[in-house]
Amino acid sequence: MLNRWQALDSWLSDHQALWKPVPFYTPHPDWANVYPELYRALRGLSAEECAALQKNETVTTELLSRWLPGLKQRSWLLEGFLADECELQALDCVLSENQAPHMPERKRVQAGLLASRLQPLSQPITDWCSGMGHLARTLAVASSQQVTGLEWNPQLVERGQQLIHQTRCPHQTRVTLQHQDVLQLQANTAQWPDSTHLVALHACGDLHRHLFHQAVKAGQKRISVVPCCYHLTADAHWHPLADATQRSALQGLSANEMRLAVQETVTAPQRVTEQREELNRWRLGYEALRQHLSRDTHYRFLPSSSVKQLQQGFPEFCHWAASQHGGSLPAQVDWPFWLNQGAQRYAQVQRDELLRHQFRRPLEVWLVLDYVLFLQEAGYQVSLQTFCSREISPRNLLIEAQRYVE
Repeated sequence: MLNRWQALDSWLSDHQALWKPVPFYTPHPDWANVYPELYRALRGLSAEECAALQKNETVTTELLSRWLPGLKQRSWLLEGFLADECELQALDCVLSENQAPHMPERKRVQAGLLASRLQPLSQPITDWCSGMGHLARTLAVASSQQVTGLEWNPQLVERGQQLIHQTRCPHQTRVTLQHQDVLQLQANTAQWPDSTHLVALHACGDLHRHLFHQAVKAGQKRISVVPCCYHLTADAHWHPLADATQRSALQGLSANEMRLAVQETVTAPQRVTEQREELNRWRLGYEALRQHLSRDTHYRFLPSSSVKQLQQGFPEFCHWAASQHGGSLPAQVDWPFWLNQGAQRYAQVQRDELLRHQFRRPLEVWLVLDYVLFLQEAGYQVSLQTFCSREISPRNLLIEAQRYVE
């Protein structure tokens, strides 16, 4: 594990000029001057070619390796961690629609595949950041254990309890959901879930980092975590957990740069994807207009915008955006022209992202291996594997850690 992490650390550091610039904010990245032929090749892709490459990272790697031979190392660095290599397990742990009312099918499959991979389940279970208890209920059916879900949002706890009562499956009576801010839980206190198997599915940032720290202090016998949203931390920069990773070549990595690791939305419905892309064209169209009027070529950030704004039209969106920047727009604006500018810019963004996204999975594995090494240093036997295909969830890396006491 350490050798793999060191290789990823070196590879990501050597290529950081290619993946740190964010195409949405950087129309002319510095790497374009170093690799002009690569830049021209990307910009010369047709819409159909770009769309096909977005769906196949392996083919994209082969194409880009013509100009970047170092990309050929990517397949070795990710060996065993590529989502496409994961074969789906038996679906016997996936709840039926009757057993899991109001649980989306993809979530039912996610939870069921994780429960299958965690077998045997021989301890009481704590579902860390349980939401409405979808995973907790799945684990209860897949085992004979008591399952306690911890969730900070009281509305989700209440809704989850209602679902438990509505379900006639007797196994789910062994599920208890508790209102609890897990960031306030400390090891070796009365509130800590001692002597339980800690399970977390898609706990974000500080939520899973806190789990690792406190579980190690408590000497938890078994920890199973599928991490997510590594950038959602109180710290503005990455801080490694393991002693072995303290001298990383990527010290000081910003939270915004870490966001690359989770920029994959293969599970989003087609309509949602199309709406998000249209909003991106509008944002870039407005930005082109703003820069033209102000002569300021630095990208200015906007607050998150709702897809409901699509109903109001591009001109109204631009007036809203200008107000967010404390300004206003002229009475006469050639709206079709600036909308077209946004569409052209977004097409450039999509092509430049083909290169940047080559580093998305390597960055995620690099981040997760830090957790693995931290747990190994604490005396755990640790494995890292994929538990489902990327079509079910691109966040599919499962950390399994067990401490055996003689």
